Amino acid sequence: MKLVSRAVLAAVAALTTAVAPATAAADPGAVTASQPISHAAAMTGVRAEKISYESTLMDGSPTTVTGVIYEPSAPWNGPGERPTIIFAPGTRGAGDQCAPSNADQAVGNLAVGPAQQVTLNMNYEYAFYQYAAQQGVRVVTTDLVGLGTPGHHSYVNHIEEAHAVLDTARATLRHAHAPANAPVGFAGYSQGGGAAAAAAEYAATYAPELNVKGTYAGAPPADLFEVMDAVDGSSIVHVLGYAINGYAERSPEFYNEIVTEMNPRGMHYLASAADACIGDSIATWGFTRTSQLTKTGESFGELIHRKPVAAQMMAEQRLGQHPLNAPLLVMNSPTDDLIPYEQARTMAGNFCAQGGSVQFEAADPVDVFRTAGANHALPMVTSIPRGVNYLLERFRDVPAPTNCQAS
Repeated sequence: MKLVSRAVLAAVAALTTAVAPATAAADPGAVTASQPISHAAAMTGVRAEKISYESTLMDGSPTTVTGVIYEPSAPWNGPGERPTIIFAPGTRGAGDQCAPSNADQAVGNLAVGPAQQVTLNMNYEYAFYQYAAQQGVRVVTTDLVGLGTPGHHSYVNHIEEAHAVLDTARATLRHAHAPANAPVGFAGYSQGGGAAAAAAEYAATYAPELNVKGTYAGAPPADLFEVMDAVDGSSIVHVLGYAINGYAERSPEFYNEIVTEMNPRGMHYLASAADACIGDSIATWGFTRTSQLTKTGESFGELIHRKPVAAQMMAEQRLGQHPLNAPLLVMNSPTDDLIPYEQARTMAGNFCAQGGSVQFEAADPVDVFRTAGANHALPMVTSIPRGVNYLLERFRDVPAPTNCQAS
């Protein structure tokens, strides 16, 4: 078990120590380690390499992030330098053993978690990475902050997700000895869709040197208040524990407002979240109502709305507050039971209002047993290929479609 997850059960006083003062990372995007790894599709001529690189937390202090570069042997048949797609992963869990870069053959494996529970690390987006690589595009995936590295995974912390994705781009271009202005694009679905949209939103200020050609954001959790209410009582309700642990580690005030309101079952919920992969989260906590986890009987959404520091932190994470510097495709299914359609549409409209070139599309609807997650997961199958093809068009300098006035 991570040291920080043990602290979840420790006395409040031990966990309210002030966050370390902000200090800028020496070189965001600097590669600190690399090693070749084997992967399932290696026979197709795609070489894989795991890297570690520097990034920054939301307060500006340095951290280390890991990821995997898939370097194709297939030539890029478009204009200019070989482009790079940075994929942000969908939800894998919060335990280090769940990191996509730790999956056997980059695909998946059973593992024993730190709490001696059996967990499944399944890289369910791997085929999409290989599809992009076969087009001659360099592909890199990021584990995001705290997944496979020390500390809590900062789940749906959009500021830190943006930093991790943007520094993945920097690190990859340096490591591949590619020109600094080689084209890049961001892609992701669900948690990854939020991370990709966040990277698009913060690119102009955090990494202005990058030549961003476009972003695909599938089912992005843009408004955490709305997403929190949708996820409550669903099959994946345990992911709210991933998020609370991450935010509590960043802010003693958030900890004091939220974690201290948990009843004993709620404290167990948070402690188990620290080491869980999504499969065992579903098996052990699926369909729990968060009102069963608090001392007051409030849901997590009600509790956070009532607490000023926590509410402000969630408001600051809302996507769509800063102008884009490249085109964006947003897709969400109208029947999505976990990531509400309207909040993604609102995000797209906010980017449009700031002058962005945005295409908002409804992903293929699936409507089966609600709150189980199928209505969210299944549209990914057609949404991600559409997103990759959208980026390929941007790399080929095809004018980007936009329906901003309709958004």
